[in-house]
Amino acid sequence: MPMNALTGKAGLKLGPLVLETLVKHYFEGLAKDKEGSAVVNLRKDELLYDQAFNIVKDFLDAASKHTVEELQSFSNTRTPSPPWVRVVRLLVPMSCCEEAATQLIKALGGEEVAKRVVGGTKWWQVRGVKGVNCEWIVAKKDWQEAKKRYKAREKVRQEKSNGSPKENGNEVPPEGVDDPEDDNAYDAEMDAMRCILWFHGGGYYFGSVDQERYSIQRYARKINGRVFAVNYRLAPQYPFPCALQDALAAYLYLIQPPEGAAHLPVLPAHIVVGGDSAGGGLTLALLQVIRDSGLPMPAGGVLVSPWCDMTHSFPSIHTNTDTDVMPKYGLSFHKPSTLWPPPPEDVTNRVHETLRSRIRSVTSSQMSHATGSGATQASQKPSTYNVQDSSGKPVNVGSTTSLPAPGAAEGQTIRIKTESGETLTIEHQVHLYTTNNLLPHPLVSPILGYLGGLPPLFIVASDKEVLRDEIIYAAHKAAKPDKYPVKEETRRLYPALEDIESCYGPTNVHLQVYDDAAHVLPTLFAFTTPAKYCYRAIATFCKYATGILADMPGSPEPVTPMTFASQQDSPPLMEAAESGESYKLTRTTSPQPIPNSPRPRIHRPHTSHGSLSVKIARATSVMRKRPTLGAQHINEDGSLVDVPKSAPPDDRKHNGSADVAGPRFWDRTASDRSMRTANVRTAGDPSVYLDSTLSWENNMIRERVSTQGVIRPLEPEQDLPALQVPLEVIGNINELAARRYLDGWRYFDEKFGHTKKTIAKHRRRNLERAKKDTLRNLTQIQMYFGQEEEDLEVNGKSGRSPSKHKSKSVERKGIKEGLMAASGSWSWAWALDGDEHPPPSSIVSRRDTEEARQLAKIADQSVLPEERSMSGNNLWTVIVNFLTVTPDRDTGKGKEKAED
Repeated sequence: MPMNALTGKAGLKLGPLVLETLVKHYFEGLAKDKEGSAVVNLRKDELLYDQAFNIVKDFLDAASKHTVEELQSFSNTRTPSPPWVRVVRLLVPMSCCEEAATQLIKALGGEEVAKRVVGGTKWWQVRGVKGVNCEWIVAKKDWQEAKKRYKAREKVRQEKSNGSPKENGNEVPPEGVDDPEDDNAYDAEMDAMRCILWFHGGGYYFGSVDQERYSIQRYARKINGRVFAVNYRLAPQYPFPCALQDALAAYLYLIQPPEGAAHLPVLPAHIVVGGDSAGGGLTLALLQVIRDSGLPMPAGGVLVSPWCDMTHSFPSIHTNTDTDVMPKYGLSFHKPSTLWPPPPEDVTNRVHETLRSRIRSVTSSQMSHATGSGATQASQKPSTYNVQDSSGKPVNVGSTTSLPAPGAAEGQTIRIKTESGETLTIEHQVHLYTTNNLLPHPLVSPILGYLGGLPPLFIVASDKEVLRDEIIYAAHKAAKPDKYPVKEETRRLYPALEDIESCYGPTNVHLQVYDDAAHVLPTLFAFTTPAKYCYRAIATFCKYATGILADMPGSPEPVTPMTFASQQDSPPLMEAAESGESYKLTRTTSPQPIPNSPRPRIHRPHTSHGSLSVKIARATSVMRKRPTLGAQHINEDGSLVDVPKSAPPDDRKHNGSADVAGPRFWDRTASDRSMRTANVRTAGDPSVYLDSTLSWENNMIRERVSTQGVIRPLEPEQDLPALQVPLEVIGNINELAARRYLDGWRYFDEKFGHTKKTIAKHRRRNLERAKKDTLRNLTQIQMYFGQEEEDLEVNGKSGRSPSKHKSKSVERKGIKEGLMAASGSWSWAWALDGDEHPPPSSIVSRRDTEEARQLAKIADQSVLPEERSMSGNNLWTVIVNFLTVTPDRDTGKGKEKAED
């Protein structure tokens, strides 16, 4: 198997880059006060951070010179788990996916709105595998502790109900004797552990659980619980709302497991939903859908550098490019391939109409042809806007324009008329996740939605990342929704926002801004000092949100705070009987549908690379700078902390949040205790939730965190540039962002002009092959349907009983009825509905890529004569197999496999 080109290039550059950074770090350390330097203090002071920063930034720049397919393959490389971690892999079944589709359509505003806004209700339900790939991740030490508690509870329960457990043949092994372990099996004792539902980052188009395996298992260890990590479908093959459906399916799988699931229902009050970067944006979108569909809310949300605004409205997108790891032109550009950029709209429309006519010839169905809404891009008089960066300097973003509405006559073309009279035109899809029309949708850019009525949120922003301003704005908008109103055009895109202000109040938000740090601090810079404190802070919040904060070492008193989770009613499928630290969950005999509860009316009182990051950390863990013994350490807030001359022994009992291989940070025992002695509060200190004088002032906890983890108050709102951006700029495309995109387009067009010509040839070749396959296999489907009438005619003339042909007739009838019903879970359903308009990049509507042509081979391999149940999934397989697989050639392959 040939090696991924991106993997080879990254491997060759890693060694020289580490050496180069080491040399630069030394010489730049001799000239820290050098004028004009874009290097932040954290990179100068901590070699480990500097190494990781250079490696990640260079990698992402190199990745943009490779195709999207190569990057997806690289980030999906299997990463082994360490021996102290237990991993259980599974597929969330199709029943959960179908229920998620129902709830998502409801949240979008119903079928008609879904067709108008996202292009249909069926195309985004298509998937290459029968479910959603997920993993349970838990530290074995915590699992063993849960197993002991489980055995003890079972022993007590059996003794109370049946006498001695030996009498029933259910002898409980003695404490300390473990059952044989099977890392691929789920165990009942894991049901009693708190849970994080985690979504990885990667711009919605690359990344995986494997890419973030180290940070995910660290979250599990820090909370002494388990993480349910999701590999959602990736763009551009599966654009919005595919990832959102998968996220909702995973949540439903947790709280309402289907028959046969290994785990008991997880109480929503024991679940924290979280993600980083794109996963953070997906988390914020999921919480809105849960709220707007009437599902039970989780206990809280963790957002690490969430991508909240795809319209690039805020100044830090432009001012923090040099201090962040993101490429110069963002994540919109890659070496061209048949996958990305997508084909022009005229090619897409031609493919759609051809497929519809061919499917229609099979079913003879009458289709209604939907027309666009006729909405056009608003003609606006150009107005120039100035915003400020973090230093107070003005940033001229120029003119702005609203994005074309879904179904607009101009398609997704963006035009901006500048103050000088120049017209800037963007004809291409800007982001891989969705079309330009949907960039201002609140489930795509959550910053534009209503963020009240959500569970408590813990939001992490890095001061030097490009997403800083939108994260700070989103945090304040959630806590103070009245101060940051929703635009009327946003309500038209998402009808659930109508009159929502009278239904939900503010959200409690804990915002932490980390000095000098870059994007997704705990994921990419996991072994740095600020990341250590970030992990602690996230773990403390998760324990607070799920009601177990009082169990943490160092808590001032054994009190369980009143949290959002504890105020919720348990869903009807779950019962919890709590006794001290243990509780028991029971499942009903069969799953019941989740009730569609109406939106509550309330008053408005204010209520209180995955593997890449592992390699970086391991390769540079020995290069950390340590504070000098006996010296004074100066924090960024100006306070002095004495570092002891010798590190006193730590006699504390190791708890679950300690590193399993022993303390990896010297200042865990010395500097940390010195800071506590000096009355300096650090990130992760539980007193922020337990001390009423520190918690939730105006629904917020606003903090800055120094590079040494020391907490200080965040600046007043009037001093934060993110909160001074005019409402007219937010959610619109501005001139500065448009010019940045056009500059990137010209650069990549010039660099890869010859490649684009080659790609065009490949697309034409694939379209011709797909056309031949479809014509050949449609003829076979017509013959198959016609066979039923022929059988009936023969039976009538001969007088034979039709019973022996009943099964085949029913089967053919079932397929034809299924085609007419157009179930949403198979790839040709959208072609039977004139209201279905898949985006140009969507795999279901394309035949110009090899992946699209081979979709049936990736899917479930059911064979038509053996199937009797016409569910949406196997019906999709039947049709796709007929349309894309040559029967005689496929039969030969099957014989060869059987002989092997």
